[in-house]
Amino acid sequence: MAEIVIRNKLSMPDINSQEHPPDYDVLLPSSVKVDVKCRGGALPFKEEYLSSDDIPREAKHNFFARQIYDENLKTDIYLMTHLETPSNRILPGTKRQRKWILYVCGWVSKGRVLREGVYLPRGSLTEQGKTWFTYRGQEIEFYNKNLNGLENLEDILKLEPADMEKDKRRKGDLNLTSVDAIRIAFDLVGRGLLDREKLDFIRKEIRLTQNIKPILHPNQYTHLLKWLNEKGELTKQKFEEIKKVIIEEKFSGI
Repeated sequence: MAEIVIRNKLSMPDINSQEHPPDYDVLLPSSVKVDVKCRGGALPFKEEYLSSDDIPREAKHNFFARQIYDENLKTDIYLMTHLETPSNRILPGTKRQRKWILYVCGWVSKGRVLREGVYLPRGSLTEQGKTWFTYRGQEIEFYNKNLNGLENLEDILKLEPADMEKDKRRKGDLNLTSVDAIRIAFDLVGRGLLDREKLDFIRKEIRLTQNIKPILHPNQYTHLLKWLNEKGELTKQKFEEIKKVIIEEKFSGI
């Protein structure tokens, strides 16, 4: 559906299934091959979203690793989109339902996704909104902030092979949320693999000073702290100091 909309807005002919290659979706006048990628859901696209700690997480896009690593798929660039749909996703829907909206997020070369994207095998954990889930497939995460923006969709028609080659060499920023960058740094410092000064550098660089919630629930942390206190390995004073950061959640009813 995203490909059909893009072709329509670019005044291109409808898809011809007899001639349509598996490698790409749109062939630009410059012969640059474009693969249209689409994610979807009932919510509009946002460049940042809040979790339960009210700290924004940067939006990401996902690629199937088998497509990116397949050298036989001669795609040059990916055009990333987001499709907002009514909750029941029945076409065409009623007038009272929200319209189907396609957001065009930007583009990136296949070469840069290969070089900078973060490959995650099956079972890897990722944060989504206020929840977590594990990937069922082999994925590559690439963050929206690192895409090349478009002021107008028609601007993609101006892309040349030189733009693609330039993007292959472009240096993007972290393909992690700022929150996950801090979580990783905490872990490395705790393992003695990274100096505390590096954590301070990361905090300063990404301008994130708020308390980052752990992946496991704070109640599990509190349980371990109580156990250490009972074993005489953690003073009551230190326990109370930590509890101000790792806040236990009491049962409040169903």
